[in-house]
Amino acid sequence: MASLSDQIDRLSRVTREISATASNTAAPDSPALFTAALLDTHLGDLIRDIDPSELGLFRLQQQHTEPSLARTEFTPATPLRRQPTRREPKQDLDPEVYARAALRYIEQYEPIRPMPRAYDQIITILNRLNHVRASIDSLSASLEQVSVADKAPPTKVRVQEEERHIKDLQARLAELSKERDNLDKRSNPATSRQPKPEHPAPQKNASQESPSSPSSPQEEKFWTTPGEPSRVLRFSDNLLDEEVSLGDISTGSFGSPPPSKLKTVKLFGDVTVLDEPIVIQHLEDQPAGNEVVEDAEHEDEKRALFGKGSSSPTMDKTISPKLSPVVPPPSPPSVPNLGEVTETPKPGRQRKIRVNIEVERIISKIISTVGDIVIPQSRTATSSLSVSETIEHLELLAAQTPQPESPIASSSSISGEGNATPTFQQIQTAYLLVTLLSTSPHYSMPLNQVKENLTLKAESSGVPVAGQGTTRVLFQCVAKRLLKIDRGGREQIVKFDI
Repeated sequence: MASLSDQIDRLSRVTREISATASNTAAPDSPALFTAALLDTHLGDLIRDIDPSELGLFRLQQQHTEPSLARTEFTPATPLRRQPTRREPKQDLDPEVYARAALRYIEQYEPIRPMPRAYDQIITILNRLNHVRASIDSLSASLEQVSVADKAPPTKVRVQEEERHIKDLQARLAELSKERDNLDKRSNPATSRQPKPEHPAPQKNASQESPSSPSSPQEEKFWTTPGEPSRVLRFSDNLLDEEVSLGDISTGSFGSPPPSKLKTVKLFGDVTVLDEPIVIQHLEDQPAGNEVVEDAEHEDEKRALFGKGSSSPTMDKTISPKLSPVVPPPSPPSVPNLGEVTETPKPGRQRKIRVNIEVERIISKIISTVGDIVIPQSRTATSSLSVSETIEHLELLAAQTPQPESPIASSSSISGEGNATPTFQQIQTAYLLVTLLSTSPHYSMPLNQVKENLTLKAESSGVPVAGQGTTRVLFQCVAKRLLKIDRGGREQIVKFDI
């Protein structure tokens, strides 16, 4: 094996030979080999395919694109849930659309099967629709015109009109009072000399007397102007008979009824005087002192108006005790007999119950379940009632009104059972059964309506027993398997359990 020194010597020798060869072939004055080959050689000879061994001399440059987000679908392992469908509001089509569609189908199937009658009906429907559309348009136009014409003015405008009307009335009142003063001065200059009244005038309080020295002409006019006649006292037995008249602004109470309109007769062209006497209503045993005072004051005003030598004939008739009508005292309300039965007035005509197979089954179920409650034993002791007789008895019992409980009624019921009146429970039960029997052909009624009818029936009785629970009889019939409440639908329905 050659030593290392031998290898170094051989390598240095080869290197020197390569260096000498290169220096000899590439002279400094001659162009480079690559330049000579590129400029001197034909271009077609230079272009060739790359040798596979030369691939390492080249490097391909690829365009680097920026990363971008992309939507990908991921299928999970769990089953997919059904997406809820979007419910759009159903839009009703016009009837013309359906009619034209039917007409198109008839025309399409005309060669297969002619339908002249259906075709005529569709044409009639289309003509009627056109007529109805035209009438609706005309009525809508007329309604708009009426609404615009009858539109009420705003509240502010109405208030202004009322204020203007009040001012006009006040001005007219002041003008009439001036004319009355002038006429009083012309007709009776000496008003101080008045004839002494037939009846002694009552003494007036110091607060009602006019002041000796008025401070102003307005105050003097106030004290010297005769007042209007006071209201007539009217007595009634019941405060509920009183009516409130908000339009009456007199000094009387709002709760008392307003006096009736009195006829007036014109004197001297403008002044009005009462033409009818004031009727004083009083009781026989009680003296009507207030009415005498009012009558005396009114008489003084009349005498001041007519003058010294004249007096009102109507006041003479009023003061005369012979012609004054006396109203007798109201008779006490009659107490109804405890043995009698009062019927409740019905708001409308009751529907007649027709007897059929189903009604017979219902009546037999009523007799077997609540017969001891609604049917007295005296009627069932001799013979059984028929269907029509049972219905008639239930209607009669439902129309009755329970009597208030009292010691006399309880003693009479204990002494004789034949005269005992029906109880509140019996009447309510009969009323409930008659109401359900009247609702043919299903013989049922909503629960809320049943409760409302029972409440109205209890309120119409007007006795203390009506304060009991109105639904007690309903649930008692449910407990006895006579009625049932169906809760399967949207509304609870009360029906017979047969």
